[in-house]
Amino acid sequence: MSMEFDDRDRESVVRDIQSDDEDVRRLAIERADALPLDQALPLLIDRLGDSSWRVRKAAVERLVSSEDPVRAASAMIGALADGENPGRRNAAIEALIQCGPRVLTSLLAELNSEDRDVRKLVVDTLAGIGDVRANDALMDLLHDPDPNVRGAAADALGAIGGPGILESLLTVAIEAGEDQLVRFSALHALAMLEAPVSARDLGPVVDDPILRPAGLELLGRAVDEDEAVPVLLKGLVCNSRTSREAAMKALLRMYSRRDGLEAERLSEQMREAANAAPVVVDSAVERLSDAELPVQLVIIQFLGLIRSAAGVVPILQAGRDEALTEVSLATLERMSDVAEEAVDLAWSELDADCRRGACVLFGRTSGRRGAARLMAALEGSDPELRIAAARSVGRKKMSEALPLLIRRLETSATEEDIDSEDEVIALTEAVIAVAEPGAETDPRVTEEAVELLCSRLDGAPEAVRLAVARVLGCIGRREDVQLVTFLMKDPSARVRRAAVDALARLEPGTAAEPLRLALADESASVRIAAASALGASSNDAVIDDLMRLADDDDARVRAAAVRALGLRFGQSTDEERRKATVAVLENALADDVLVALGALEAFNSIGGTASRSVLALLERSEPELVKEAVICINRHGEVADLEPVVPLVSHPDWSVRAEAIQALADRGVVRAVPPILRRLETEQDEFVRDVILRALKRLEC
Repeated sequence: MSMEFDDRDRESVVRDIQSDDEDVRRLAIERADALPLDQALPLLIDRLGDSSWRVRKAAVERLVSSEDPVRAASAMIGALADGENPGRRNAAIEALIQCGPRVLTSLLAELNSEDRDVRKLVVDTLAGIGDVRANDALMDLLHDPDPNVRGAAADALGAIGGPGILESLLTVAIEAGEDQLVRFSALHALAMLEAPVSARDLGPVVDDPILRPAGLELLGRAVDEDEAVPVLLKGLVCNSRTSREAAMKALLRMYSRRDGLEAERLSEQMREAANAAPVVVDSAVERLSDAELPVQLVIIQFLGLIRSAAGVVPILQAGRDEALTEVSLATLERMSDVAEEAVDLAWSELDADCRRGACVLFGRTSGRRGAARLMAALEGSDPELRIAAARSVGRKKMSEALPLLIRRLETSATEEDIDSEDEVIALTEAVIAVAEPGAETDPRVTEEAVELLCSRLDGAPEAVRLAVARVLGCIGRREDVQLVTFLMKDPSARVRRAAVDALARLEPGTAAEPLRLALADESASVRIAAASALGASSNDAVIDDLMRLADDDDARVRAAAVRALGLRFGQSTDEERRKATVAVLENALADDVLVALGALEAFNSIGGTASRSVLALLERSEPELVKEAVICINRHGEVADLEPVVPLVSHPDWSVRAEAIQALADRGVVRAVPPILRRLETEQDEFVRDVILRALKRLEC
């Protein structure tokens, strides 16, 4: 769609693009189409150096979408020579990269520039574009007079890849007379390309103390492994920490390509080398506390591979960092008996965090030491440690811990400290995990759990009764239905609700009479649970119950009832009940926000022409309702149904505006273009502006 501009529009752009207000400058850039290209380009290039990143971003976007990409590229390349404004140069590079292959010819021509800084920046730009057609020129630049350009060319070739470049990079990497930074760039490029290399070829590199770490790391991809392994083992025990860590990384990569006896042989060689030079493990353990994340990951895996007992506790301690938790646990899990013994021996020296981490570990290992520690932790004084232990006991399905779990559950349920509720939940989940029927569970364990729990019911505190209801619902024995029904009469609403949930799982879709009776429970939470359960029923009779519940005094209950009606609608074959259901849902649309949202959800389930019923919601004052109504109409309505959505492009709430504009673009409502354009002139919200611009592009097609 073309837009007409007059002199006033053009004067406004020129004036506003120099404003002190960054929002005014940004909006002026987005109106730069009003200017002739000769006038617009210099202004946009100038704004690439703007102090505001939002203005720079807008200028980049305009230049990238220029109607004359060749002239725009020439102007942006000219900005690379601006040594006074690094921000402009960086923004120009970003814009050129976004232009992609269409500016390749212009960039390649600039590689002949006499300005070495421009040549380097052009090389960096070519690396970002990643077009292999630049490779011949980049390989020529490996011989550029300036070492910075040569190094940038090597880095660019590593980023782009392609045929015929490995030999050139390797030649640079092993050339003794070349600048070391250029050689390092070539080695880095070979590593980026995962190039197969030869230990023989890299001999001169490994002999250079400065380049050795890069050479050792590259040897992890050596094609002549028999010759590379001795070089790496030698690097593993050398005096340079950086070289040792590079050798570790390479050996781990080599190990990952092996299996069976070959893998075991390599790990044994690594173990022997580390045992012969204590500095290897000592330095690695010391580095775990302060190394950068990639190095920590290498060290943890290396110490695990050589099964270093001295590394177990440091690995456990490193796992306190969330970024390392999983790899630390997985490594210690593979060490199994070595890890269990080392942690067990160091238990008295571990702090609280490490003890909790150890309990998590013991949930993954299978040794006796770990199981014994978990049992002891369940009876310890630290509630957080007991929680961690309970979770691991459940993970291991330790049936021998069942009596202790239930006894601890009973004790925790009577306590009133901050952690007791979390502990009750953890203990309940552990009992469920241990006793839940399945291929790995002895039926006698399930029976024992039910008997132990039921024996505690008489006079038990609420938390215990609640736990019993939850456990019975999860272990799922039909013979326990009578007991669950009994719990539905409990004095506690929380217990009754848990019992409703349990019965719904034990007898899914049956609309059991106790569930229907629960619809009249004095507690709203119980009525809500019963409504949700009956929504999955295959019995049409529950529709009548749910329609009555849709008149409940509590809005939360009404919302649950209408959601359940939406689920039941699709399963019903009774046409009269289906019509009555739609009528109830339409009435709910005028109800409290929560209820109306529930009705909207129901109409989304019903679909089809039902979407027209929600049109009235477009007049509601609550933004969340209006937005969800737009979504429903867009999803299920006809194009004509979106006519009332057009005025919403100027709704006071940004989320409604965005959803309305998106819906109109989705359905191709071209009539909405003028009001959307008017909104663009005043829209201040960045997200909505982006939605508008994308929508206009779609509607112009």
